[in-house]
Amino acid sequence: MVETQVQKRAGGQQSRRAVKRQRLLQAAARQMNERGAGAISLSEIAEEAGLSRNALYYYVTDRADIAFQCYLQTCEATTESLAIAYEEGGDAIDRIRIYVERMLDFDQPELAALYDPDFLPEPQRSTIFELSRRNVESLQSLIAGGVEQGLFKPVHTEIAAQMLLGMINWTQLSVNWLGQRDGRPLRRRVTKAILDLFFHGLAATSGKEFTCRVEVASLTARPFNAFDRVQATQEKMAQLVDAAARMFNRRGIDGASLDDISASIGATKGAVYHYFDDKMDLITRCYARALELYSLFVDVARQQGTSGFERSMTVLHLNSQAQGSASPPLVMQPGLFSLPEAHRVTFVQQSRDLWDRCAAMVREGIADGSCRECDARAVAHVSAGAFLWLHKWLPEDYPMTTSEIADAQCRVFTNGLVR
Repeated sequence: MVETQVQKRAGGQQSRRAVKRQRLLQAAARQMNERGAGAISLSEIAEEAGLSRNALYYYVTDRADIAFQCYLQTCEATTESLAIAYEEGGDAIDRIRIYVERMLDFDQPELAALYDPDFLPEPQRSTIFELSRRNVESLQSLIAGGVEQGLFKPVHTEIAAQMLLGMINWTQLSVNWLGQRDGRPLRRRVTKAILDLFFHGLAATSGKEFTCRVEVASLTARPFNAFDRVQATQEKMAQLVDAAARMFNRRGIDGASLDDISASIGATKGAVYHYFDDKMDLITRCYARALELYSLFVDVARQQGTSGFERSMTVLHLNSQAQGSASPPLVMQPGLFSLPEAHRVTFVQQSRDLWDRCAAMVREGIADGSCRECDARAVAHVSAGAFLWLHKWLPEDYPMTTSEIADAQCRVFTNGLVR
């Protein structure tokens, strides 16, 4: 009897610790999505989880440890969702539906979007990358199974899988960037939009094809005169911004240092401080340039497209080209609430304006008969995740050109995967 009571008491203590740990990780994941892994506050996380600062160290050792545990939870949740989808789904369509619904279920604990694993020390960093790689392969297998069963059209499985992951990850961050209020209605709406777009595409006509007539390089070329001191200074600043955006996109804002950025173009950290006040100044310059480019792509799409469908696909294609280029615009990622308030307010308003303009293109396509009936605002919302995730998985030696990758993404979004 005594042993049984001891066991019950120990079991109860373990259960309470598990609940506290889950509250702790959920509070940390929320902060990581808002501020980035390197800017979270352990004191605020402990307070939100109902723990003292001292009690927090019973569960984690430091900021990197709690970030690792959050990323580990994200990977494990993805693995579990894929396994359950495979077991419970009757076919590939059903399995992908179950997977997406589980990942975006509002009643599930919030998960940290996998944008900053480079912030982690080794071997934790390699652990997260390896778990993530296995999950991508599992998702690819689900898609390949649908092709083999004749349910899906022949498709580049890696690109399709990464597009789906991108839309899921973007949904976790977009509520902040678009000034939305997260909740069950929004989650249901975006989940439905992701599945509808992924399975059936945007085109009203089956077998529709799209060809982008614009190259991003022609839009972003900068005139330069080496003997003009003003232009020379502007070019140096532009090169630093390009290098920073490229590094921030691949490693996350907290995973890339000023030393990394300057070294990538053969400069010194002193050169960065010569042109920018600090790292935050460089980050805000990167976002300002990115939002200018995103707006330019929408302007060009409106000028070039002859229908709402063509305009919508042109925006996607140009953004995919840009993200795969050597000078990509900075993607919207964790860390919004670490920005100075004035910049944050401006960037959120610009993001909402872009969202409104893209949603208007889809509505125009529905009206002119080029786009299927769909939730235009939700489709414009989720589709951005496809190109905003591109930099997280695309290696420099990928055996496809930037335009070919953009073509492959547009094929998925034109008619979807389902036959």
